[in-house]
Amino acid sequence: MIVQMQNIRRIFGEGAARVVALDGIDLSIDPGEFIAIIGASGSGKSTLLQILGCLDRADEGSFFLDGSDVQSLSGSEMARVRNETIGFVFQSFHLLGDRDALENVSLPLEYRRGAVSSTRPREVLERVGLLDRITHRPSQLSAGERQRVAIARALVKEPRMVLCDEPTGNLDSDSGDQVLDLLSELRDELNTTLVIVTHDPQVARRADRVLTLKDGRWDA
Repeated sequence: MIVQMQNIRRIFGEGAARVVALDGIDLSIDPGEFIAIIGASGSGKSTLLQILGCLDRADEGSFFLDGSDVQSLSGSEMARVRNETIGFVFQSFHLLGDRDALENVSLPLEYRRGAVSSTRPREVLERVGLLDRITHRPSQLSAGERQRVAIARALVKEPRMVLCDEPTGNLDSDSGDQVLDLLSELRDELNTTLVIVTHDPQVARRADRVLTLKDGRWDA
């Protein structure tokens, strides 16, 4: 298992403002699996993705990620696991506007321990079909191209798992289909575990397994 969660709870606020965002979540994911997590706004999807990505910590429960007991890690140790194990693709791309495509893709390697081939960013940009756009800044790219840069950035460090938060949410249908095709192809090529949070049933249909969250619990 790359992910093993048991009885994960995440609570925000106190008293009358107390919100149980996740209420006893169990989740197991095999290496190379493609999981889609769906649910209405407020169901807990984003909170779960943040915990999976080591961006947040559960209040209760156990979480093992690729053999690491995440609940016992310090903040700096969580950052290391996040950088070495996980790639992220967001709906809003989160590219740096003052850097070109190659610089954006190279950015995660600045924080990576150990040697990484200097040609790796160019290789992944070529794989996502953007080798001729490496000197273009985000403002000079279409939305679909920006998302492909974001995918290349997520994959440049060869992560064990890629987490996607509504990756087609800001794209038209054709661009969204192209991005999903690319994610599926790269997942098969690299045997990377893929977790997508989405509102779109068309996106979810591509997954090996679809899980539905409702009020912080799995909806059977």
